[in-house]
Amino acid sequence: SWEIHGPQYFKCSKYKENHDIKNESERAREALKKYLFYYERWDNHMKSLKLEDENSERIQAKIDDELNRNNGTWIDWQYLLRGAKILSKCRYTLQYTYPYAYYMDGGPQKELFEFQQAALENEIENLAWKIENAETTDRGALENQMTIVEKRRTTLLYNFFQY
Repeated sequence: SWEIHGPQYFKCSKYKENHDIKNESERAREALKKYLFYYERWDNHMKSLKLEDENSERIQAKIDDELNRNNGTWIDWQYLLRGAKILSKCRYTLQYTYPYAYYMDGGPQKELFEFQQAALENEIENLAWKIENAETTDRGALENQMTIVEKRRTTLLYNFFQY
C-alpha cells in the first residue's frame, strides 16, 4: 500500500544491505538477496516497457477515432504520441539504472543516485497516469509532465553517466 510509504516514497527502490554477516553462507544469501532485489526491479521495468508498446497502439487507435469523428486534426493529437515516446524512453532509462545501482558502492553518491532514480520513477508514473487519463487531463498539464519527466531523466544521465 502506498500509505506506508509516507513522504519517503523512494525508500522502496533502495536496497538495505546487511553489514552484520558472520559466515560465508550468510554472505552468499545476502549477495543473492541483493541481486534479486535489483533484478526484480529491472524485470518489472522491462515488463512495463512492453506494456508501453500496447499503450502506444491504443493511443494511435484513439487518435484515429477522434479524427474519424472530425474532432481536431492529426497535429492536434500528436502530443499524446509524443508523451508515449517520452514515457517509453524514460522507462528504458530507468530500467537500466538498476544494474548500475547494483554495482555502485554505498555512500552519499549512491544515496543521491537512488534519490534521483526514485524521483524519475515517481514522475514516470505521474506521466503514465496523465496519458492514460488524457480525456480528463488538461493538455497543458500533460505537456508539463512530459517536460518534467524528461528533465529528471536527463539530469540523472548527466550526473551519473558521463563518459
